[in-house]
Amino acid sequence: MIVNYFKIAIRSIWRNKAVSAINMLGLMLGLTSSLLIFLWISDEVNMDRYHTNGPQLYRLMWRQITEGKRMAMGSTPGPTADEFKKKFPEIVHTSVFTARSKAMTLKVGEKIFKETGDWAGADWFKMLDIRLLAGSPETALRDPNSISISRKLADNYFGGVQNAVGKSIRIDNKEEFQVTSVFENLPLNTSQKYDFLLSWASFLNQNPWAKEWGNPSPWTLVQLRADSDVAAFEAKIKHALRSYLSINAKNAARFDVELFLQPYEDIYLHSETDNGEISGGRIDYVHLFAIVGVIVLLIACINFMNLSTAQTARRAREVGVRKVVGASRSRLTIQFLGEALLLTFAAALGALGLVILLLPAFNQLTGKAIALHMTDWNFSLAMFTIVAVTGGLAGSYPAMYLSSLRPISVLKGALKSKRSTTMFREGLVVIQFTISMVLMIGTFVVYRQMNFIQEKNLGFDRENLIYVPMEGRLLERYSVLKQELLHMPGVYGVSRMDYQPSSIGSGTTQVDWTGKDPSVNIQFAQVSVGYDMDSVLKMKLKEGRYFSPALTTDSSGYVINEEAARRIGYKDPIGQPLSLWGKQGKILGIIKDFHFQSLREPVKPLVMWFGEKNNYGNLLVRTQPGQTRYALASLETICKKLDPSFVFTYSFADQEYEKMYKNEQVIGTLGNYFAFLSIFISCLGLFGLASFMAQQRRKEIGIRKVLGATVLGIVGLLSHHFLRLILIAILIACPTAWWAMDKWLSGFKYRQELSWWTFPATAGLLIGIALVTVSYQSVRAALLDPGKILKSE
Repeated sequence: MIVNYFKIAIRSIWRNKAVSAINMLGLMLGLTSSLLIFLWISDEVNMDRYHTNGPQLYRLMWRQITEGKRMAMGSTPGPTADEFKKKFPEIVHTSVFTARSKAMTLKVGEKIFKETGDWAGADWFKMLDIRLLAGSPETALRDPNSISISRKLADNYFGGVQNAVGKSIRIDNKEEFQVTSVFENLPLNTSQKYDFLLSWASFLNQNPWAKEWGNPSPWTLVQLRADSDVAAFEAKIKHALRSYLSINAKNAARFDVELFLQPYEDIYLHSETDNGEISGGRIDYVHLFAIVGVIVLLIACINFMNLSTAQTARRAREVGVRKVVGASRSRLTIQFLGEALLLTFAAALGALGLVILLLPAFNQLTGKAIALHMTDWNFSLAMFTIVAVTGGLAGSYPAMYLSSLRPISVLKGALKSKRSTTMFREGLVVIQFTISMVLMIGTFVVYRQMNFIQEKNLGFDRENLIYVPMEGRLLERYSVLKQELLHMPGVYGVSRMDYQPSSIGSGTTQVDWTGKDPSVNIQFAQVSVGYDMDSVLKMKLKEGRYFSPALTTDSSGYVINEEAARRIGYKDPIGQPLSLWGKQGKILGIIKDFHFQSLREPVKPLVMWFGEKNNYGNLLVRTQPGQTRYALASLETICKKLDPSFVFTYSFADQEYEKMYKNEQVIGTLGNYFAFLSIFISCLGLFGLASFMAQQRRKEIGIRKVLGATVLGIVGLLSHHFLRLILIAILIACPTAWWAMDKWLSGFKYRQELSWWTFPATAGLLIGIALVTVSYQSVRAALLDPGKILKSE
């Protein structure tokens, strides 16, 4: 019986080659989209989930009240890890982790390269499943000058793992570190990427401020006992920092800090906080992609249903004859479902081929390194499930409808569609085009918002601006470097800053001034800057002046932004006292607000302090328009002359700014592709419905032509019906898209407002596409010879 069903299915598909090809194309495109999205989601949700101790690993989160609002972050004071391990028996291991992924210069003999590294505590390799190829977890990061390197670095610098242990590596031309261990290259599903780790003790030697309880900076990871009551432990540590931060009843409202736990496996997907609680992050994009994948596949299934039911007239007599000779409805249903599954399986094979072809481009677009593992049982199970569900869903309605046909009506040629059946098919078309229009509007809104972000005036000029990380002798000879650069062709100005101007992330509440309300706790951003920063960034002063080399007293002064001046509240702020971290000074000037963080955030109060002689930071070079190439050549020559032991690296301000919105750009680009696919597949469904209606109304068209109807009139008659469906879809899609995109835009403090003309413009485009699709079948039906149509009547 099964063999017979298979033969009939093959014959039916072959007999209706055009329809079958269109059906298979729609399913293949839908399956390709769904498979790519499945692979991306699988990669996202499996990030950091390979650790044996994963369920017991947590990050301590810091929650504090700032200006009456709760804020949370993943940083805690440096001493927290060691102190909590001693204090709480529930903790098995603890480790700090800087999570900076800093590029540093490593030198071994004549080999000098830039590598990415971090700092971690002594328990790091005891907590995480990072296999050590040489060395032991107990000693790998115990000593101040110890370094643990990856297999890749061991091969590159020492020719192998065993040759590396005990050897020295010079970092940033400052200190020698001894290789105590070599770890296996990190798996691809690791969110924190690094090629080497330095001990936390070495970080403290370079940054003594990290020993203070009042400076939250690194992550604190804890591994709890497997039998620990997590809720009870979280309640236990909630106010554990009070005694270390000298918090009492008087200042609790201002400084009180709470601790809570975040599972380590959730950090990657749940990185954002709101009102002191973990609120979202990349998980929002996972949900969005999942919905889009289901939607595109659903549109493909709807398309299959419409095209299948459009062939009712051709297959009705087959159903009638088979019922007359004894075929039951259940067997017919199985037969038609089998055909759908067979087509879906063929489409799935084509989809796999497309995925293999598209995966490199998809990886480049999303920044992933996804591989297709055909032998992976998870993928095989997912593939089988997708094919079975898709085939069953796509073939269910045509199978039930065709198997329900009455043989007497069919064989007498009196086949008529029920109103409920017609409404169901039309409803499917409305759903298709509703989804398509929502995707079209969403894509357009995302594009406009990304364009708005790129063109937004940030308060400083990011064009022709270059960042160079300063290291080694460049820091020691910064004044020489600056003077030489200013005399080189193509260079407009030179200054320095410890952060990049579009991503100043450091904050503090330790800013005081005369008359400050002790109960008010305001979070200020802070950054150290050098001379001429205002002219290099082309920022504008509102009042006062910037730091001047002619006045040595400026080294103790501060420049603040307008928002800081509003929060401080001085009527005449210039010359008024201000202190940062207890360092007394005066306000020299007020600079106009500029965006130094994501446009998702409002402009925060900022204090700029003098850092011309800091032993860290970035060199900022503004080039003359059109002369960046010459300025870069000069910059590289001078940097190599002053310190040949460093690899010259640089980045452009505009490119670094774009990286801040990479997720949104990826979403927008993928949205374009999925919107196009949804419209294309929807038009295939509309094509099927037009074919079905033209088939059903052949005799009506013939009679109308005999009575004098023109081709244009008949085309208008048929198109009017489809236009009504598209208009219904538009009426549903517009408020839905408005709500969805307004909610998405609400995540940006600075946003492009939704324009009313977006909706009629998108609607007009959709109507045009639909009419072009329908016109082929309408014109074809209108051109039929009425004599051939009516000769049998």
